[in-house]
Amino acid sequence: MTLSVGTRIGPYETISHIGSGGMGDVYLARDTKLKRNVALKVLPDTFAGDPDRMARFQREAEVLASLNHANIAHIYGIEGHALVMEHVDGNTLPCPVPVEIAVDYARQIAEALEYAHERGIIHRDLKPANIKVTSDGVLKLLDFGLAKALDTPSGFEPDVTHSPTLTLGATRAGVILGTAAYMSPEQANGKAADRRSDIWSFGAVLFEMLAGTKAFDGESVSDTLASVLKLEPKWKALPAATPPSVRRLIERCLIKDRRQRLQAIGEARILLEHPPMEAPAVPRARRSLLWPALAVVFAIVAAGFAFVHLRERPAPLETTRVRLGTVLLAVATS
Repeated sequence: MTLSVGTRIGPYETISHIGSGGMGDVYLARDTKLKRNVALKVLPDTFAGDPDRMARFQREAEVLASLNHANIAHIYGIEGHALVMEHVDGNTLPCPVPVEIAVDYARQIAEALEYAHERGIIHRDLKPANIKVTSDGVLKLLDFGLAKALDTPSGFEPDVTHSPTLTLGATRAGVILGTAAYMSPEQANGKAADRRSDIWSFGAVLFEMLAGTKAFDGESVSDTLASVLKLEPKWKALPAATPPSVRRLIERCLIKDRRQRLQAIGEARILLEHPPMEAPAVPRARRSLLWPALAVVFAIVAAGFAFVHLRERPAPLETTRVRLGTVLLAVATS
């Protein structure tokens, strides 16, 4: 359903069209009762016309509306065929950003994920396009959990031409929803997502914030998915200033076997809140020159020490003469 400026849905009056996504159009609207701006995600007619599907969506939306966290864009409810959400006035997450800012942003993302995971809710579609940064530097995660709420295995095929969010081959478990470059291997294989899938996406987003390039990419969707399933990120793309602890964190998040992956996002949050004091990793080319340099320094120090020590030491011959004279004097006296 397409809305024009000024159209009313309940107490909400549309102001402008924000954009189009795989699951419908998004509008900026005004809540005429509470005098605040909101975002309306209007569902496609084929979706909204199915009572069973809408009932299921209503249940999921009620669960998502229970999330109340500073880093999660709030869902206010459903009005007609539209989902009413908090309108976040900010910019999409930029990439790359300086290391200190990337660490702060990652900490905020981790806090939001931890809060939701503790309540049994996972995002399923974490990516830079679903993260906004306000003018105060506060991150807001958008569309939290909507991938599940809008997952419709009964045959509904959303329009993916305007969105990087994928919908691939229907299975008993449903369709594969997510974005190829940030999708975990298990999601790419059509398996059910869990909190470790969010952890994978978190690692991919943090990598991109630091490197300015995607951890997994390709010329086509199939190439990107193959990269997710088979290849490793280009670790050399991470800046030299990346702390080793942060590099190790990303590596643990991007382990393809989720049983070996970081198991709880709270661990990432703790590390990012209290990063250990450490110098950036020394590149191999520089490490190869380190030991010769240390050897030269050691040789110089040793030579200086020997010079000073020998210079202050009395001559052995003079010592002998003094001792012999003392003995002869003692004998003569006796």
